[in-house]
Amino acid sequence: MLTTAITLDDPTASLRLAYEVASYFRLTPKDARAAKLRLSQAEIDRMASAFEHEDLKAAVGIRATS
Repeated sequence: MLTTAITLDDPTASLRLAYEVASYFRLTPKDARAAKLRLSQAEIDRMASAFEHEDLKAAVGIRATS
């Protein structure tokens, strides 16, 4: 569960929810799935544990197709 919810109604850490609200942040569907964010390896390593849940395969798949 997230301490800052993605939506007002659901605190679940979910890529599906993030995509559903992407337009609120003025992101197109393509931008919401973008893999080229210019993150350093240290930034990626620091946040890796946040993605160790059932959406991990989906997130890896997005990077592979972008």
